[in-house]
Amino acid sequence: MSDIVTIDGIPVYQALVDNEATGMLRISLVDDPAVQSNFLAFSKQQPAPKRVQTYAIQDEEKRLVLGVVMRADFPIYRRDPLEDGSEYEYYIIYKPDTIRAMAEKYLAENRQNLVNLMHQEGTDQEGIQMVQYFIKGAGLSPEGFEGIADGSLFAEFHITNDEVWDAVKDGTYKGFSLEGIFDLKPERSKDYVDEVVDALDGIFSRIFHNSKQYAKMKKKGLLARLAKALVEMGNVTTDKGVLAWDGDEEIKVGDDVYIEDENGDQSPAGDGEYTTSDGKVIVVESGKVTDIREASNESTAENFGSKDTDKGTLIWEGEEDLKAGDSVYVEDEEGNRTAAPDGDYTTEDGKVIVVVDGVVSEIKDAEAEVSPELQRMRRISAVFSETYEDKTRAIYEAIVALGFDPYGYIVEAADDYAIYCTWGETGEKYTRFEVSWDAEGNAVVTNPVEVKPAFVEEGAEPAPADPAPSEEAETLRRENAELKAQLAKLSRTPAGKSAHEELETAPVKTGNKGKDRLTQLMTAK
Repeated sequence: MSDIVTIDGIPVYQALVDNEATGMLRISLVDDPAVQSNFLAFSKQQPAPKRVQTYAIQDEEKRLVLGVVMRADFPIYRRDPLEDGSEYEYYIIYKPDTIRAMAEKYLAENRQNLVNLMHQEGTDQEGIQMVQYFIKGAGLSPEGFEGIADGSLFAEFHITNDEVWDAVKDGTYKGFSLEGIFDLKPERSKDYVDEVVDALDGIFSRIFHNSKQYAKMKKKGLLARLAKALVEMGNVTTDKGVLAWDGDEEIKVGDDVYIEDENGDQSPAGDGEYTTSDGKVIVVESGKVTDIREASNESTAENFGSKDTDKGTLIWEGEEDLKAGDSVYVEDEEGNRTAAPDGDYTTEDGKVIVVVDGVVSEIKDAEAEVSPELQRMRRISAVFSETYEDKTRAIYEAIVALGFDPYGYIVEAADDYAIYCTWGETGEKYTRFEVSWDAEGNAVVTNPVEVKPAFVEEGAEPAPADPAPSEEAETLRRENAELKAQLAKLSRTPAGKSAHEELETAPVKTGNKGKDRLTQLMTAK
C-alpha cells in the first residue's frame, strides 16, 4: 500500500464511524471553531481574509442561531502529545458519508440537546434546544454558507438561556464544535486531497498551516512572517512538491514561486521543470516562472507504465511492472489523468487488478480456462439455484457437503432419493443418493451411486403393449408352474430309503410276470 498522503509534510487521516463506540457525543459552543472560521458577525476579532461563514444569528428576537457542526472535505489540524514529550501533527478529514453516519447515530441516541461550553466537563447547558438539523446538499443550501461543501452538517438552536445568549451576541462564542470518538484511517488518495486543497481557492497554507505555526512564530518574534503568510497564496501540487505563489489567481509566467518544507518555511523554488498532476510543465528559473506548457506525450510515455484492461488503460508511474501499492490512473480523451476508480480491472492475459482508493491493493492471477461445457453447467446450476424449494435446497447443500461439485444441480428429487448432475471428464455425470431426514429437518444423503439417464426422444412412438397370451403359451406357463412345484417337493424329499421301504412304497408292476410275482410274495403280509 502506498504511503499516507500528506499536506505540507503533515499526514492526513479520514475519520470513521464504524462501530458502536464511535460517533458524536455532544455539541459545544467555542471561541475558536475547529473548522477554522468564526461567526460571520464577529470575525473582526481574528482577522483572516476570505473567512467562510459557519455560524450566524438567524433571528435575534427569537434567539435562533444556525451554524456548521462539521464541515465536509475540510482538513482539521490536530497536534497530540506523545509519551516522549514531543507532539504528533496531523490533519483529520470528515467525508460526507462519515458525517451522515454520525448525524444519524447522534439522533438515534437522543443527544440533540446535549450542549456544553468550550468542551469543558460539567458545563452542560439548559435552555439550548435544537430546532433544525440537516446536511447541506440535494436542494438544502442555506443562504450565506456558499463556501461550505455539500455533505456538511448544520444545526439551528433556540437559546432561551440568557447568559449563553448574551455571550453569543458579544462574541464570546464564535462557533459550534462537536465532541466525539472516531476511528482514524490513513488517507491514501492523493488526488482526493489535492481536490480538497484546490477547492479552498488556493489559500490552504494561509488558513491551515500558518494557524498551527502562529504560536511558534510568536514565541520566536516572527509575527512579521505570520503577516506575510496571511497574504493570499495560490498553490499547485507537482512532482517536486507544492509550488506556491502570491495571490489567488492562476499561476502565470513571471510569478515568483516558492517551495515549502515540512516545517512550513518557504524558499524560492529551485530551477527546473515542475510537472503538475494534470500534465502541465512549469519551468522555473531564478525563482520565477519562465514558461508553462503541456507535457509531451513522448515524455509521459517514458515515465509511466500502462496496461490495457476491460475498463480501459491503467497508467502508473515508473517503468517497472505494476505491483500492489502502486498508484494508478486513467486518462480522458484530452490526456488528463485522474485516479483510477475502485474496482476490478481484467487484463488481456486474464489477470485481475484490484484498485482501492486509486491504489492497487491486489493483483490476482488468471483463473484456469473453463471449457464451454463447464460454463454451460455453471449457468444451469445458477438458474436452478434460484428456483430451488426449501427441501431441494437442503438436499443440494447436503450433497455439496459430501465434497461434490457445487456447480452441479439436482435433476430429480423426492423425500427419499435425489439425482445430482455434475460435469466430469467424459461429460455429464449423474449420481443417485438415498435421502433421509434427521429430527431437525436436515437432509442426510448417503450411498452415492452413478446412474445413467434414460431419455425418450421427442415425438417417438410409445412401445406397443404386450399381446394377449395364446392358448399354447398359457399351457406352457401352467406346465412350467407344475414342474417348479414338483422340483420344490423333491428338494424336500430325503436322498435315499432302505430296500424294504423302497419295495414297500413302490409296488409297481413291471410287465414281467416273474418279477411281478416275486414282488407280490415279498410284500405279502
